[in-house]
Amino acid sequence: MKVIAIDIDGTALQHPDEVNRLYEDRDVLVVMYTARSEAVRRRTESELAEAGVRYHALVMGKLRADVYVDDRNAGGLVWP
Repeated sequence: MKVIAIDIDGTALQHPDEVNRLYEDRDVLVVMYTARSEAVRRRTESELAEAGVRYHALVMGKLRADVYVDDRNAGGLVWP
């Protein structure tokens, strides 16, 4: 299984269809991550739900993954 970590702000919320395409792949684990504080977890979950973003896990803070999808990537935003 491949773990794909996707940033929320500037990435997942702006590209929900791309995130959902990855979510539908049975060999992919989609993890949303953000530098947001744990104190705003419920608000963050609500924003993702309202945008229709599907994911397997939410991590408040950076994490270890095989692929990071982030609008601040060197070279720009690239979807796997």
